[in-house]
Amino acid sequence: MRKLLSFFMVMLMAHTTYAQSSQNYLLGDVNKDGRVTVADAMMVVNIIMNGYTPFSVNPTAVTMFADGSATIDIEGGYNEYEVTSSNTKVVKATLSGSTITLTAVAIGEAKVTVKDVQTFRTIEIPVKVETPSYLACPDDHHPHLIDLGLPSGTKWACCNVDTDHPENQSPTNYGGYYAWGEMKTKDTYYLDNYIHCDGSLSTCHNLGNDIAGTEYDVAHVKWGGSWVMPSNEQRDELVNNCTYEWTTVDGVKGGKFTSNKNGASIFLPAAGDRSGDDINDASSYGYYWSSTRLPAHIGYAYYLYFSSDDVNLGSIGHRYYGRSVRPVAR
Repeated sequence: MRKLLSFFMVMLMAHTTYAQSSQNYLLGDVNKDGRVTVADAMMVVNIIMNGYTPFSVNPTAVTMFADGSATIDIEGGYNEYEVTSSNTKVVKATLSGSTITLTAVAIGEAKVTVKDVQTFRTIEIPVKVETPSYLACPDDHHPHLIDLGLPSGTKWACCNVDTDHPENQSPTNYGGYYAWGEMKTKDTYYLDNYIHCDGSLSTCHNLGNDIAGTEYDVAHVKWGGSWVMPSNEQRDELVNNCTYEWTTVDGVKGGKFTSNKNGASIFLPAAGDRSGDDINDASSYGYYWSSTRLPAHIGYAYYLYFSSDDVNLGSIGHRYYGRSVRPVAR
């Protein structure tokens, strides 16, 4: 093998087009005791004959959030690679051409190994998956979770549910108006067209004391995953742990709730509500359903109310009214 190495080194020195960077790469691959592998010899020939370039990746280490993804570019080598993850419960790795896509699964650390199939050389890429710091919307692909540092760990959505035009969901979009427990918006909101009552408030159907995560939860049904309507307790937690401000964002009036712990905030448009044929109090008041029914009367449920003057935690309303829904993540 020493003679083989000497032979190839003579050939390299005689080849005027051999780049200094490739020399360094080759010599760095020879073991300290002077041994050379078959892969080393193959690479020497290909440097001379085919212009082989060193095998590398960019970036060489990755830190990402628990629901995110990242890409790594492979350069050089023979353009034939294999990719594996040391822990697919933390991060999954897929390969398309010379691009690796990493998909974070859970908090933790793993190593992604890239193998040049022809030379058997490998590169290990350390990957760290961290807890997301949802302090604001990272892009325009709504909805996002916003972490307000609440004691329960509840995270609030950045925008309202809009089943009619989900492509327009944004922090300033009013979204849809939903009767409590219904999945669709309507042209009119009367007791007699509320599907969960039989003509009177006292004959409203019992959907349970809390509809979060059930078939009657428009946030959960339409958005899926861990999205749900906020409970009465989560509504109170938001108000009690944030500073409230009546403000205008992009020409839309509403309430801004800023965390007293980490400074993150959410904006709730003052969309008003709907009863009968009308939209009431738009740009003056916000009415946001909770998932919690009033225990003392089956025809009423709790909601969050706010205006330019204050926020009201004791609000209850007729279930058949159309009101906004701002989801949370359990």
